[in-house]
Amino acid sequence: MKKLLFILFSSSIFVLLSTTFSTSNEKIIFINFDYVLNNSSKGKLIFNDLNKIKEKNIKNLEIDKKNLENQENDIKLKKDIISKEELDKNIKLLKLNVQKFNDKKILMEKELNKLQNERVNDFINQINDILEKYMNDQSIDIMFNSNNILIGKKNINKTQEILKLVNEKIK
Repeated sequence: MKKLLFILFSSSIFVLLSTTFSTSNEKIIFINFDYVLNNSSKGKLIFNDLNKIKEKNIKNLEIDKKNLENQENDIKLKKDIISKEELDKNIKLLKLNVQKFNDKKILMEKELNKLQNERVNDFINQINDILEKYMNDQSIDIMFNSNNILIGKKNINKTQEILKLVNEKIK
């Protein structure tokens, strides 16, 4: 008898747990945040400016690298003609210039990363303010990034609407 009651009790709990009804009234939407970030007018401007700085840095480094290669080739050509002291002096100077080049490259990368982080974080903060206001105005409870959504109804994807708002509010 105890076994029968236990089985009936267990099976009724299993049925209750497996048949849950959702009575949620929460308003949920999702957006593609990366899309908004990269395709908004301000986002395109930021990333375009950063790419220009990066390209300028690369050109400057290529010029410096070419100068180092020329200096090295010059040493190779003169190594049999000049004295050992002069050769050592030129090699030391080349090593010093290579070190300066490497330091310059590292500094450029750090400065570009710092600038990128500052500008992108500032922009993200501006977008977040717009998202918070949008959520309050539209009585939205939860907003997900579509990168974390496998599938959802198209009518709850508000990416284009948010992109339009970001373009209007952030110049």
